Amino acid sequence: MKKEELLNREEMLHYLGYGENRPDEVMAEDIAYCEQQLIEAAVPKYFYKVYPIEREENRLWIAGHGLELKGESIKKHLEGCELVSLGCATLGKEVDELIEATQKTSMLDALLLDAAANAGIERVREKIEKELKQEYPDYRINWQFGIGYGDLPIETQAEFLKLVNAEEKIGLTCNENFLLVPVKSVTGFIGLKKRTEGIKEVEEETQRGTRCESCTMKDRCTLKKKCL
Repeated sequence: MKKEELLNREEMLHYLGYGENRPDEVMAEDIAYCEQQLIEAAVPKYFYKVYPIEREENRLWIAGHGLELKGESIKKHLEGCELVSLGCATLGKEVDELIEATQKTSMLDALLLDAAANAGIERVREKIEKELKQEYPDYRINWQFGIGYGDLPIETQAEFLKLVNAEEKIGLTCNENFLLVPVKSVTGFIGLKKRTEGIKEVEEETQRGTRCESCTMKDRCTLKKKCL
């Protein structure tokens, strides 16, 4: 993807807590500067692979593999789905290094870079959903359910990354606490549900009201007003 596609000023401002307000001229210039810094540093990459889903009683796992998807949240997310996409995306270690270096000179700029990066990784993640919709027109595509959302164990991360060979594909790993490295990265599951012929389909529930209900941070999130 083109690096300019990473920019999402509205999303960035929401991460910064502006709500309906707008930054003044001086802050807007600083934001634009940090956005340019992000574009220069970022090396956006993404990868996904689609697998059949196997079910047995109340268990759910990736067909042909040992990855079991535990918890009621992911089961609800994949309810009625025959296929699931395992997707991962990253802005690259260079963005982490830029934010870390900036913290030593300007905490404000580091905060702005962090917000821009959070908005940027969402843009990379969205590429996966868009491509799936093109590749699987006979399926309804829902949104990417991140590892650690709801009651899906964060420990799923290591096996997930190994299954999709994320380190080789896009340089993505996790540490001993199952946190992603590089930090500005995302992983998760997107359900694919076969469209029913002759029945008018409701537009996919892509957006954040549904996501918020599954998020472990929903009671503390500063974006909740926007998401709902």
